[in-house]
Amino acid sequence: MKTYREIIEKFETAATYHDHIKSFGHGSLDKLNDVMNQPYTLCWVRPMASLGIQPYGQRTLTFEVYILDIPKLDRTTDIQTMSDCERILYDVYAFFRDGTDQQTYEVNLTGVTPVQEAFQDRVFGWLGTFDIITDSSGLTYCNIPN
Repeated sequence: MKTYREIIEKFETAATYHDHIKSFGHGSLDKLNDVMNQPYTLCWVRPMASLGIQPYGQRTLTFEVYILDIPKLDRTTDIQTMSDCERILYDVYAFFRDGTDQQTYEVNLTGVTPVQEAFQDRVFGWLGTFDIITDSSGLTYCNIPN
């Protein structure tokens, strides 16, 4: 079973790998607001309520993934910023779906929501809801430390 830490590290690797993403973070939205004024484009991962363990040996964790950027002050680049951030969000999805660990993870992008003039930096972008499904093998009574 892939751990929470391994999944977050996979998101961070996807962000580092992408030429347009300049910074990465994870945690609550309060934490996101506290770390504004960092290099953009930003990839932020927020854990959400999840299904957990399901029949047939699967474990699902749900995340909100924010891809955010700041358009020019004259507002002439709002549409282009939204378009670029949407594409980057799909690139992160493809990193899980088609990347080197594609046999380890199943990923579903279950929804996308526009973000406009949000948070302290007045950012634009997209929020995608990702379900990360992994095998739950290794969860047995025999593996409980005693």
